[in-house]
Amino acid sequence: MKHLYSPDIESFDALALGLEGAEKMKLRLLSEDAVWIELEPGGHTPDHQHDDKERLVVMSGRGAIKLKDVRKALQANDFVEFYANEQHQVTNTGDGPLVLMCFRNQP
Repeated sequence: MKHLYSPDIESFDALALGLEGAEKMKLRLLSEDAVWIELEPGGHTPDHQHDDKERLVVMSGRGAIKLKDVRKALQANDFVEFYANEQHQVTNTGDGPLVLMCFRNQP
């Protein structure tokens, strides 16, 4: 079992990592298949899809997720599962940070 304390892990600006379309987004790479994502108010992830299954857990904040053309509200403790190649984007709609844990199944 791996145990990490997220504030001890270096945070990277998503645009500096080359993630185009990732406004006001910071990442903490926890492992090969786990990422801590922080979106500032008005920030968003790229509108993207992955070749593998992905799961998101909202740790804190408020936001919205766009799945294809459908938009749904997000709040703390929400869980979202995406299937391979399912287009999605997360946006912070709140006044404070939107914090997410993202887990991906590697093929």
